[in-house]
Amino acid sequence: MFIRFVSGDIDAQSHTQAGLFCAAYKLRYERELPEYDLDRLLDLLGWFNTYLRSPFESRLRKGWRRRRAICWFKSSALEHLGRAHEMVALLEDNDVYIRTIKSEKIGYRLYEDDAQVLAQPFADMRLNF
Repeated sequence: MFIRFVSGDIDAQSHTQAGLFCAAYKLRYERELPEYDLDRLLDLLGWFNTYLRSPFESRLRKGWRRRRAICWFKSSALEHLGRAHEMVALLEDNDVYIRTIKSEKIGYRLYEDDAQVLAQPFADMRLNF
């Protein structure tokens, strides 16, 4: 099982709903947050920067696949998911609605590690995720 957290925004490159980190950075840079929320958000983003490798740094065979790819957490990545749920709560406390998607079908796998998978959605999936 794979888990993805999405906002209502559509990513221009992947043509799917923008993910958790897009929503977090948008909140960070486009809204003025109370200091305690900003500190917590920066703390969570810092944790992910330390403990979650950016899959886009890996060498992907085709550049166009990179632009269309989306990230999923593995259901076994419990600590990462716990932190993601903390971020979801913080976003929702600041009026950013986040939806959780769970799926076995994620598309063509382009990158994988212990916590996540980067996948290019199959054509019939693009509007659903």
